[in-house]
Amino acid sequence: MDKWLETRRLPVHFVSAAGLVFKDDKVLLIRSKKRGWEIPGGVIEQGETILDGLKREIFEESGIIAKPENIVGIYQRISIKAGYGPLEGMILPPTVNLTFICKYVDGKEGISDESIEVNWFSLQKAKEIITDPYIKKAVEDMIGFDGRQCFGSFKQNEDGMIDFISSIFV
Repeated sequence: MDKWLETRRLPVHFVSAAGLVFKDDKVLLIRSKKRGWEIPGGVIEQGETILDGLKREIFEESGIIAKPENIVGIYQRISIKAGYGPLEGMILPPTVNLTFICKYVDGKEGISDESIEVNWFSLQKAKEIITDPYIKKAVEDMIGFDGRQCFGSFKQNEDGMIDFISSIFV
């Protein structure tokens, strides 16, 4: 019998989506207070489709309207983690993160409650300035996208460090 059925606790995961937005030969990055430079994205809201949530998150965090073109990765954080910002004091459940390559459509770069800086970078510069290990891996997978999707799992330990458990391309 499944453990969740025995304990009457339904499995809970957040679902999030993030996109690497391309405009000519540059990519869009936002800088957050907690993680530094990263790609825009976030949790999909209840009743929202994944692609609508992706486009909303990109626009809210950067002011840019983007069109998703390819799904590149599905990454699962299997550990819980402490919340921050408005979720301070909460324990966040595991997350399934979907990453997409997107194309710039319109808009002007602007900061938000979640981004303290927004800018376009060369692919090389983007790889250099992203320091979060999960985001760095996801962006490297998107930059090297060859039509195969990446499926990866990782844990975040108490120090905030990332331990990759598996990563395969199919």
